[in-house]
Amino acid sequence: MADPDAKSNGNPSVREILPHLNEIAPLELAESWDNVGLLVGDPTVRIKTLMTCLSLTSAVLEEAIRRGVKLIVVHHPIPFKPIDRITTQTTTGKILWDAIGHGIAIYSPHTAWDNAPQGINRQLAQILQLGNLRPLQVSSKPEFAKYELGSGIVGDFATPTKLSDLWARLESAIPEIRPKCTDPQDSHVVRVGIVCGSGASLLPLALKHQCEAFVTGEATYHQSLEAQAQGVSMLLMGHFASERFAMHKLATMLQERMPNVECFASQTEQSDF
Repeated sequence: MADPDAKSNGNPSVREILPHLNEIAPLELAESWDNVGLLVGDPTVRIKTLMTCLSLTSAVLEEAIRRGVKLIVVHHPIPFKPIDRITTQTTTGKILWDAIGHGIAIYSPHTAWDNAPQGINRQLAQILQLGNLRPLQVSSKPEFAKYELGSGIVGDFATPTKLSDLWARLESAIPEIRPKCTDPQDSHVVRVGIVCGSGASLLPLALKHQCEAFVTGEATYHQSLEAQAQGVSMLLMGHFASERFAMHKLATMLQERMPNVECFASQTEQSDF
């Protein structure tokens, strides 16, 4: 009997792609509450075309179907929370039903990609030109702790830097940014904490590290007030802008590892949030 995982015409199966994804963003780095890995699909299906995206909406799924995609690597898990039924009567149910009907597998690295060695938080730190990078919270797993990997990022500027310079660096690299700041003054800062997406819940860790600025995607009104009260300048990029750019990077990294698979980021995905 032939090996079901043997390569066919150079196209790997979903199962053969999983190690590449895990090498880039080890799932053990994901937060304990997260839902990561292969969420939908047949591991034996051969993949010719792979698409990355931030969120799997109906419009993004239509793009995938139109382009013959059979594996979607989506940052935000779908489903995220346990569901007891899949019907077209709910938004999540309809997307899953349509994806399954077209034989499309769905994989999510989510917070594993946030926290990865070349993941979203470190990419933001590199855009800001921060040095002395370390996690806001070191992983409890020894294999990652020894490499100083974990949740969020904290880094330092070599010299005090204006908040306006931080914004300029972010805006030059990420056009979709929607800048908001809790600090009305153009303060100088040295130490900056970073958590992409909805990262304001990690503000206490930024305070523990004595960060003067905290960069994230979005925060609640009360989280913003807390940052002000604690004397931390919170810079809000917009959730979409804080993460979407890195899905292009992920597609490029996967393409380098799998030249026989067409890997690309969604071209229709957009958001003002």
